[in-house]
Amino acid sequence: MDENQAREYPSLNPMERCSEEMSALSEEPPQRWIAGEAPCLPRNERIRLVILGLGLLALLVGFLLYLFSRTVLPLFGTVVVAFLGYRRLDAWLDAEEWSRY
Repeated sequence: MDENQAREYPSLNPMERCSEEMSALSEEPPQRWIAGEAPCLPRNERIRLVILGLGLLALLVGFLLYLFSRTVLPLFGTVVVAFLGYRRLDAWLDAEEWSRY
């Protein structure tokens, strides 16, 4: 079997052969992309990403309030609200996801 592979790739060592085969595979698009279906995130994952983005924005605002007011209370409140709010939303989305199956 190694003899057959050596005839196919006479000048390449095994690692170069593997990388060449992988690059040939990666150039071919998946069948579902050919049909025009672009991969997209499910609804729950999009909601999670939006909430994470809003949470990061809230943390940034809390940090700015901390810098200007010199009190840690706004930053602490933002961290607690963002963390607990995301945990609650995540648990709700998981329950919704499991109820579908």
